[in-house]
Amino acid sequence: MNRLQALVLSSNALEGLIPLSIYQLVRMFAFVIGYNMLIGSISSSINNLTSLRWLDLSSNNLSSTLPSGLCELKELQKLYLQDKSFTGHLPLRLGNFDMMSYMDISANKLSGELPASLSKFQMLEYLNFSRNTFNGHIPEQLNHMLNLDIVDLSHNKLSGEIPKSLEKLQHIQVLDLSFNQLEGEFPSGGKFADLSAGLFLGNYALCIAPKFHVPVCSDGVKKHNNVNMLRVDIFLA
Repeated sequence: MNRLQALVLSSNALEGLIPLSIYQLVRMFAFVIGYNMLIGSISSSINNLTSLRWLDLSSNNLSSTLPSGLCELKELQKLYLQDKSFTGHLPLRLGNFDMMSYMDISANKLSGELPASLSKFQMLEYLNFSRNTFNGHIPEQLNHMLNLDIVDLSHNKLSGEIPKSLEKLQHIQVLDLSFNQLEGEFPSGGKFADLSAGLFLGNYALCIAPKFHVPVCSDGVKKHNNVNMLRVDIFLA
């Protein structure tokens, strides 16, 4: 058993706690148990699984904070923790995931500000933090994540302006910032200039270029518009 390299048991109606013996499988590179009915928390001993490249605990009944030991899994490339009841803030050492390409922690009860250390995810292509209660500003440093294709920060409590530095994200295909509390002028450079059939919902103080037929920013002043539902969503061919 201690030589096991992959444990894939998703969608099997498994119940109970995650056995502590799982955290001793130090050669395991894939731990995939999403879509079951597991309860309890993620053990701090998860830092033993240093060979993990794929971790999927999504859609269970786990309820805990995200353990700091998770950030010691430096080989991790895919992380699925969506659709349940993780609480608290993101771990401070989140930027340790140098190899991460796919991260989904959507639909939880996570809060606090998005850490600037996210910018260290140089390999990240997909980021989904939607449907939590993250607040504060979108970090300027996200422009360093040059491989990003899809970003979903919708349905949070993010505020302030959309950083113009995000215009440097040349590979971005989808950027969903809908249903936050963003304000000011929507960026118009870089890939933002190619915005085609985008919809704008849920950011009541956001203004934008006249071609989108919503209130236009004047003289750089932030304006509160009268659009009831304003979404920022980029879809590029």
